[in-house]
Amino acid sequence: MADTNIYISDLPAEMDEESLKAIFGAYGTVTWSKVFQGKGKPGSSGIVEFASIEEASWVVENVSGNIPEGLSMPVTITFKKAKADKGKGFGKGFGGFGGFGGFGGGKFGGGGRFSPYGCGKGGAKGGSFDAETEGMLDQWVQAKRSRDFATADSLRAVLRAQGIDPDKVR
Repeated sequence: MADTNIYISDLPAEMDEESLKAIFGAYGTVTWSKVFQGKGKPGSSGIVEFASIEEASWVVENVSGNIPEGLSMPVTITFKKAKADKGKGFGKGFGGFGGFGGFGGGKFGGGGRFSPYGCGKGGAKGGSFDAETEGMLDQWVQAKRSRDFATADSLRAVLRAQGIDPDKVR
C-alpha cells in the first residue's frame, strides 16, 4: 500500500539521520527521517517520510535493490507496513483469534479466556513480527531501559503507526 513513509534496510552501520536525509533528499522532499542502529547486526535501517506519495513510490520502485547516490552498497526499500499488515488478528502463526491462545480449553487453549495478542500475557511477543519490526521493538525496550526517552518515544510513534503497541507486546 502506497504511503509517504518508506523503510530502508541494509544501510551502513555508520549512517546518521543527517546523511540519511541528504541521500534520500536527492529523490524528493524529505519531511522526516530516523535511523535505527542494528543491534548485533553489521548495518542499520531507517525510515524516511517524503512530502508526497508519488515521491515515495518512485523511490520504492526505482531505488530499491540499487545503490543510492552517496552509498556503496545496494539497499532494500519498502513502504512502511500499514496497520492491516501487522502480524496480529486472523493471520500469522499461532497467535490471533483462535490460535493457540484464543478461545477454548484443551491442551493449548486459553481456558475460556480470549486475548487478541495470542497465547499468554505477551501474546505477539517474539516471533510474531518480521525481523525488522522485532529489531525496532528491541531498540524501543533498550531505549526505555537506558532512559533515552526521545528515542523511545520516536520508536513508539513509528510502531504505533504500523498498528503495533509496544507497551502491550513487550
